[in-house]
Amino acid sequence: MKEIKYLILIIFIFGGLVLTNFVFAQEEKTGLSISPVTFELTANPGDVLDNKIKVFNPTNSVIGVKMEVEDFTVAGEMGEVRVEPAGIETYSLAKWIKTEPTEFSLEPGEQKFVDFIIEVPENAEPGGKYGSVLATTTGVISPGGSGPAIAQKVGSLILLAVSGQVAESLNVKEFLAPSFLETGPVIFTTRFENQGTIHLRPRGFITINNWRDKKVADVEFSQLNVIPGAVRKIETTWNKKWLFGKYTAMVVGSYGSNNLPISSEVLSFWVFPWKIAITVFLVLLVILIFFYKSRRRWQLALRILIKGEQNRN
Repeated sequence: MKEIKYLILIIFIFGGLVLTNFVFAQEEKTGLSISPVTFELTANPGDVLDNKIKVFNPTNSVIGVKMEVEDFTVAGEMGEVRVEPAGIETYSLAKWIKTEPTEFSLEPGEQKFVDFIIEVPENAEPGGKYGSVLATTTGVISPGGSGPAIAQKVGSLILLAVSGQVAESLNVKEFLAPSFLETGPVIFTTRFENQGTIHLRPRGFITINNWRDKKVADVEFSQLNVIPGAVRKIETTWNKKWLFGKYTAMVVGSYGSNNLPISSEVLSFWVFPWKIAITVFLVLLVILIFFYKSRRRWQLALRILIKGEQNRN
């Protein structure tokens, strides 16, 4: 009996420790957060723009923060970016940005607004400029002194359009869809290429016609920025399951300040529910075979039925 009591006590103690650790794990939060995550700004040469970024400490510790400014470039076709030190490239923005304050500490749950000022030179070249304002953790601060912390860097992306004579050029580099499907939905992949000097946001639809050349859907694609010299892949889903036959699709839309048209080549695809079709065919085949095998019985039954009707008359 005593052994059972000790076993129950051990189970309760162990369960309490696990529950305590779980509660602490739930309550503990890590990392900085920053907002907004994206700024899209417009300026004239010589302008000074003043904006604010909110930096928030969701952790249970006092942490040190350092503000930094860097450029960014596109790292892939899905909107990924790579932050790089400020340079002298055509699209560099970091060299025009200053932050205030540059270093500070945040109490647990505290937030701070940081000013970032963009000074556009008088001789600034028209077009897109791209940079990022970053908040980096420098350490954990406690009453007994400072300690190390896992370095973390979060940032806001800044897309600046400097007014003037800019080149707007966007085209559909590739437009794809599966050539054969059993059922929907249908996923279209569009790769937009920006050959201009300013970021562009295409807008429009994927127009879909059936085999009779009748429009059956206009599916809007996501409006996402395409950086100069980059390719942006956008996936669009036609959420319709039951389809049959041949379909054609084409990208139709516009971009830029003058609503320049964009279009793609027409692609074709087939949708045929072959598993269902085979099942229906086999069922019909079995029924036909059954009737063929038993045709004499059906004929006899029919004759008896007809003769019985005649005798009644």
